[in-house]
Amino acid sequence: MKRIAKTLVLAMISAGPLTVAAGMVRPSMTADAAGDCSALSVGNRNNYEGDVIYQVLTDRFADGNPANNNPYGKPNAYDPARTDINRYFGGDWQGLAQKMPYLAGMGIGAVWISPPYNNLDDAYLENGNYYNGYHGFWAKDYFVPDEHWGSWADFDALVEAAHAHGIKVIIDFAPNHTNHVDSVENAGFYRDGLLVGRYSSDTQGYFHHLGERGNDQTSDYDFQYRDLTKLADLSTENDAVQRYLTDAMSTWLAHGVDGIRNDATLHQTEAFRTVFADEINRQGGAFHFGEYFIGSPDPKYDDYRTSPEATGINILDFEFANISRDVFGSFSKDMNDLSHMLEYTAADYKYENDAVTWLDSHDKSRLASIQGNQGVLHSALAFLLTSRGTPVIYYGTEQYMTGSNGDAGRKWMGSFDTTTPAYQMIRKLADLRAENPALRYGGTTTRWVNQDVLVVQRKFYGSVVVVALNRSGATYNLTGLTTDLPAGTHQDVLTGTHSGGPLVANADGSVATYELGPSEIGVWSYVEPVGGNPKVGAVGPTQGAPGYSVSIDGSAFGMPGTVTVGGVAAAIECWSDDQIIFTVPAVGSGEQPVVVQNDMGQSNSFAYKVKTGSQTQVIVHANVTTVPGEQIYLVGNVAELGAWDPAEAVGPFFNPEYPEWFLPVSMPGGEQVEFKLIKKSSDGTVTWEGGNNRTYLVPNTGATDSPVYTWQP
Repeated sequence: MKRIAKTLVLAMISAGPLTVAAGMVRPSMTADAAGDCSALSVGNRNNYEGDVIYQVLTDRFADGNPANNNPYGKPNAYDPARTDINRYFGGDWQGLAQKMPYLAGMGIGAVWISPPYNNLDDAYLENGNYYNGYHGFWAKDYFVPDEHWGSWADFDALVEAAHAHGIKVIIDFAPNHTNHVDSVENAGFYRDGLLVGRYSSDTQGYFHHLGERGNDQTSDYDFQYRDLTKLADLSTENDAVQRYLTDAMSTWLAHGVDGIRNDATLHQTEAFRTVFADEINRQGGAFHFGEYFIGSPDPKYDDYRTSPEATGINILDFEFANISRDVFGSFSKDMNDLSHMLEYTAADYKYENDAVTWLDSHDKSRLASIQGNQGVLHSALAFLLTSRGTPVIYYGTEQYMTGSNGDAGRKWMGSFDTTTPAYQMIRKLADLRAENPALRYGGTTTRWVNQDVLVVQRKFYGSVVVVALNRSGATYNLTGLTTDLPAGTHQDVLTGTHSGGPLVANADGSVATYELGPSEIGVWSYVEPVGGNPKVGAVGPTQGAPGYSVSIDGSAFGMPGTVTVGGVAAAIECWSDDQIIFTVPAVGSGEQPVVVQNDMGQSNSFAYKVKTGSQTQVIVHANVTTVPGEQIYLVGNVAELGAWDPAEAVGPFFNPEYPEWFLPVSMPGGEQVEFKLIKKSSDGTVTWEGGNNRTYLVPNTGATDSPVYTWQP
């Protein structure tokens, strides 16, 4: 399947000549007219399965305007030599716009940039050292661009340049905190230049005031209500704070942003995350993934893996990264562990192809510093680029950039060589992702594995990709290998650049003798001819309320037919052979099947979570006495409150001042809900409170506090 060619619009950038690899170009942004949508279009903001994301630290990538390198002439702020990792280096949006041909040549479908809004201007002084907010995570004013990176006009030009090259724009956004409580701003934050509040004079309750979380403070309450490394924790239960953050996000979406990476979701309440995501979805949606930081193993793994179902925010896949880095980096795990990870995450993740996978990041040592063998690095890249989920390439990985820790890896992007083997591999496998739906939507099965070799198959109906990786210096005979490739000789997608040769598949699924050499990578592909029943591969967003727009990506949608949600026909906004956009109909809340019907038949179903309505945050308060081991939950008559199923009840409540309990809860705005409090003991026993069902009229928008409820005997 070829990407639609288009003319690149370069008038807004001033890059010099740049040679890029030949290849296909992603479709331009198109009007939202019937039949004028495409799963592979840059206009597809909801589903990213067909994309490769490229993460940049804006300050470290390219300098297009030296005048903004130190816009206020601050001391200890800018290092023209670009060696002091704690100072600004001068990268900006103009420089990034000029490098769009480089990214397009690599097959990149989306660029993820640093938080774009205004950060702490002065260097932060700690223990005699000066630190600057070059990374963008020390927020000061969420409504204006940071002057180090450019103006609104520069940002708009960046988005225009990216879209002209078929590249979406993702911004990092950190709603959890502002800047340091002991900075010159005293954690102060502004709206369009007007001060909203500071930490020490917080008469409006904009911040939590519980201090920095210690390493031994590991409860949900500690993570969500204490400061993250002295960064002032915003009280997202405060209506003014919630509105500030959702308004800010809306401002950036209005400037053409296509996706959001939500920073520090581990430190945000589930209710706020749900309401925040719902507001984005209400406005038409944008791909949204969050940093729920975990180790492997981690006691919070269950919360991590289920957070997309609970909130609608996809996960930045730490489990994938942690295991992969151990397998290809330190060699502390082997290929059997990698195979096992693919198996259990397929079972644990409800939407495994929505996970955002990665190997390198701004918080980790560079993989090239852990593993010096480029052959092994190439195997890691091939694994990333052919696995389930949407892969992220951290800037400079294709240039083999090193760094012994997260900070040390944040170097200046000194080379834009388009001939490196890594750059060329990324291009070829990005093209394969666009060509073969098995990489976008398919399931994964291990076909052959030992401690050094992994052969996996991705399959979506009749489309198949088989990937063979050898991380060692030994040669292995892949005895007994079987695949679902059709009979015949299949050429290596990487054209032998990593020693892969043709694979001969027999009609019974067996494969002719194949020896996988040292550091060899083989990738073989078969694309099923389009036809037959419609095939749903992705639905995004995966939750929303009646009236919201939703995109279905897949194949063989053919002539326009019908889409049903829970058996109810939906209004169609756009219909093409690989994408349908529909409006959620009035249907019962809870998980509902989305099904496509056309003249060729009916599709597979895809689970979609229908909300009762747009979401409002309610902080529910209760006064309840318990015995040791008991926790308080809430269960009610709508899907958001568990639909009277104790197993789906909301909670547990927090009780920092026993017997007072509280819990932020996402509820449908404008609805009168019914609910009861329940107690759950450590052995699973459920005790319901007595009396009549409680009723509460949920406000249409915002965040609000309930009355204090006393347990009904």
